[in-house]
Amino acid sequence: MASAKILEKKKKTVDALGDIFNSNGVYLFDYRGLKVSEMGNLRNRVKALGANVKVVKNRLAIKYFEKEKTAVGRELFKGPLALAYSNEKFVETAKVLVEFEKESKKIKIISGFIEKKLVSDKQVAEVAKLPGKEQLLAQLLFSIGMPLRRFGSALSSPLTHMLVCMKNLQDKKAKGGQL
Repeated sequence: MASAKILEKKKKTVDALGDIFNSNGVYLFDYRGLKVSEMGNLRNRVKALGANVKVVKNRLAIKYFEKEKTAVGRELFKGPLALAYSNEKFVETAKVLVEFEKESKKIKIISGFIEKKLVSDKQVAEVAKLPGKEQLLAQLLFSIGMPLRRFGSALSSPLTHMLVCMKNLQDKKAKGGQL
């Protein structure tokens, strides 16, 4: 029988999994075949975004979903799995995983949770195709700024033309020409 200390430690681990699965983007992938250096490379790429990678014990993940009374469970957690998760840059995290999967061909994205909803591996690949947060903000600012610039140009254009005409008339008059 497990001691109270071990059970308490496992309970804390299950609670920590709750924090992970409450992230905006959580991606499950099979990491069999990865060397330690390759896993380190993947971790570094993900950490550069401010996200994390964690290897989880399937039984503890299943316990978490049973505790939450969620239908997700045993069928999802088979074989060695790792989680890549992020709150802020979950689209970029998906991009890194999909790129790494294509490069190394040693990991296999199983599924994910986007805003706490279960998605398939194909949906994770679709999320990876979306533009990142910074790119979306730049597009938004451009789309807001461009009409304002055009409006300003349209307002100043008649005034500019009138000033050019007045300058031409002044030059003609200064040369002694007739109007």
